This record gives sequence, structure tokens and C-alpha cells, in this order.
Amino acid sequence: MDNQFTLTAILQRVDVLRYTPSGTPILDVMLQHESWQEENHIPCQIKFELPARIIGQNAQAWQHEQGECVTVTGFLAQRSQRSNRPMLRIQHITKYKG
Repeated sequence: MDNQFTLTAILQRVDVLRYTPSGTPILDVMLQHESWQEENHIPCQIKFELPARIIGQNAQAWQHEQGECVTVTGFLAQRSQRSNRPMLRIQHITKYKG
């Protein structure tokens, strides 16, 4: 099964950088997306927020980039072992160049 996700959004919220016990950096962010999409040949305005997580070197690089428009790719996963709510695990992130 495929689980690949690409999105252009704004880094609406960037939490404090934290580390796993093994020293791996983790950065939780909230992505805010707004666009017009076509559904059944009818324009539809889309607005949502999506929690996301960056792990590794990218976490350090993006910790001070709140408000930046970005394009992200990754996969959806459960938020934690105790929560089935989805969260985007960001594998690649770049500044959006509209």
C-alpha cells in the first residue's frame, strides 16, 4: 500500500526543538493549508491545519522558520502509540518558490 503525501502549507506553529534519549532532534509543527480545488467540476475552498513532525537534521534547520511557506513530502502515521489521530511525518521540506 502507498502512503505518500505532498503539501504546500505555512509553518503556522513551530514547537521547541527536543531530543530523543539517543540524541536525535525532533520538531513538532502545525501546518496551515488553504487552496481552491476542483471536486466534481465544482470549485471548492479548502482550509485545514495538520500536525506534523520533523526528525533529524531538518528539525534543527527549521526550528526558527515559523510563518514560512513550505512544500513538504512524507507519510501519514499515528500521532503516538496511544493515539490513532494522523500526523504527517515530514521526510523532505523546502521553501515554497511559488
